[in-house]
Amino acid sequence: MNTLKDKVLIESVGFGDDKLYIELNTKRVLTVPYSYTPKLKNASIEELKDYRLIANGMGIHFESLDEDISLEGIIRDFGNETKRINISVQANFLDIADKYAKDHNLSRSALIQKATMEFIAS
Repeated sequence: MNTLKDKVLIESVGFGDDKLYIELNTKRVLTVPYSYTPKLKNASIEELKDYRLIANGMGIHFESLDEDISLEGIIRDFGNETKRINISVQANFLDIADKYAKDHNLSRSALIQKATMEFIAS
């Protein structure tokens, strides 16, 4: 049975100078730049702090901005270069990842999403 206690969920959100800090129920923290969406990028800190967790922690709704972001979307976008969610990696990481993904009939994005979900769930 798949219950909420078995899911990776958002517990809290913190705000830095240029990024969100999203604490998960696994005690891991995701950092997401405000540039993740145009509305977040152009928001004041007061507008950013006017938020609530939605769907029992599966997403965040920014009231003043009328903007929703989901944990699933953030994880999906780790492999999307246009979203600029960055992870520090060694220089040849993407070459290694691309080879592994090709050998396993995955796209780079699918591989990174799968690995990220497994990592934050552990």
